Amino acid sequence: MDKYYIPQHLDSPFKVILWTVDEVFLFSVPFFSFLLILNSPLIGLFLSAGLVMALKKIKGEEGHHFTLHLAYWHLPPLILYKATPPSHIREIIG
Repeated sequence: MDKYYIPQHLDSPFKVILWTVDEVFLFSVPFFSFLLILNSPLIGLFLSAGLVMALKKIKGEEGHHFTLHLAYWHLPPLILYKATPPSHIREIIG
């Protein structure tokens, strides 16, 4: 066919089957913790599905970087950008 692949959407997030990476993480952690620790996979499945649906509702129209920006403002030690100062620095003089 074509010699070069041209992506249709340049800003589309990386997906694992149908979900983005944060949704897969949010589904797998409660599911496997309930499965392995408490031996109740149905409770883990329902809790995980509810958390993923809540995350999709929260992200809504904001886009796939919403959780990253939320973590930048509320969890400054975890998210460090190279070209952006930490979020606790509110005023830059100079």
